[in-house]
Amino acid sequence: MKRGFTLIEVIMGLFLLGLITVSVLPIANGAFYNLSKQKTRYNMIYTGEMVVERIKAFDCETSKELFVYDVEIGQLIEEFRGNDYIEISLDKEGYDYPIKIIKENKSDSLWKIAVIVYNKDGGKSDSVELKAYLPKK
Repeated sequence: MKRGFTLIEVIMGLFLLGLITVSVLPIANGAFYNLSKQKTRYNMIYTGEMVVERIKAFDCETSKELFVYDVEIGQLIEEFRGNDYIEISLDKEGYDYPIKIIKENKSDSLWKIAVIVYNKDGGKSDSVELKAYLPKK
């Protein structure tokens, strides 16, 4: 009566286990890398949308405490009113994603706002740009 496995069976089993492991590990590593990259991109998009929505929501009488990072929205709007074209960079050391806000006049009653959010770490998702057209405030 035969008990256990022969040496050849054990070696073949280890070979197949190693082959499966070698093929699965790079796929899992790539999936985790892509998840991390997508999380960064979604955070950048969220930050850009937050800036655009806060600028859109600003009202002189009711919006006294709206901020983008440490800059009050009222100060940004005053800068926008005084210039036909302006670029404002918010890229201090403590920010997760530096921002550049570009405002230009499209007509007598319309502003074009572009918000560019940068990734400090670089990589393939190095920036996200959002654009909006707003009535002059």
